[in-house]
Amino acid sequence: MSWVIDMSAIRRGYIDTRIGQIHYREAGNSDLPSLVMFHQVPSTSAMYEVLMERLANQFHIIAPDMPGFGGSDALNEAVTIKAYADILHEALLALGIHQCLVFGHHTGASVAVQLEYDFPGFASKIALSGPTLLDQALKDLLPKKSFAFPVEDNGSHLMLMWERVRAKDPDATLALSQRETLTGIALGDTYPDAYKAVIDQDYATQLASVKCPVLAFAGTEDPLLGQLDNALALVENGEKAIIEGARTYVCERNADEVSALLTNFFK
Repeated sequence: MSWVIDMSAIRRGYIDTRIGQIHYREAGNSDLPSLVMFHQVPSTSAMYEVLMERLANQFHIIAPDMPGFGGSDALNEAVTIKAYADILHEALLALGIHQCLVFGHHTGASVAVQLEYDFPGFASKIALSGPTLLDQALKDLLPKKSFAFPVEDNGSHLMLMWERVRAKDPDATLALSQRETLTGIALGDTYPDAYKAVIDQDYATQLASVKCPVLAFAGTEDPLLGQLDNALALVENGEKAIIEGARTYVCERNADEVSALLTNFFK
């Protein structure tokens, strides 16, 4: 399904941090409850534009590009989920956000949990789409799915990235697949770094430390669906939801269902 987005509802800005600038998208009135959204990789905050438009009348939404993605400057240290969370926390404080609702999808779910682990109480509630509690099989598989394609004179690396993106969801719109392909290409040799950071994160320990309410959900076609119950078993106050037929791009292709879940959970 193709969505027409009212881009006038979404604003953009930059925040100065110790690594440079963090780019973010913003929607909603600042008097509304603050909701921070962390994107998956190799996406950017552009993946949340559909959701932001739907939720802008209920929340003040901040969706940053993680360091090295979209319009944000890259880390000047080793890439870890902790390093991502530290810089994003610094950026959010600079915006005057000291406590908020938090939503993360896939890698964004890694960042969301790391943020609350390192800064307890920063999140009043956390929603996780595809929690990244990886078993050994997934940890072994991920590097095979996330290596960088060397740049070739004949441009074959462009087609390889396109095929990788389309394989995630063959029914996604061509515009969505093109956006994700170009984002992946832009990462160059750094493409695998965020995936390795997810593998290295001690997600189980961090998730078990979370005290605030947690909503964990996944689509029936999400490769992380099998870890959903194990993730929920680690939290003190958890809710579960499953979206029929949803895949990697659930936040866009199933935006109505996701926005309803978030509205009901965050109310």
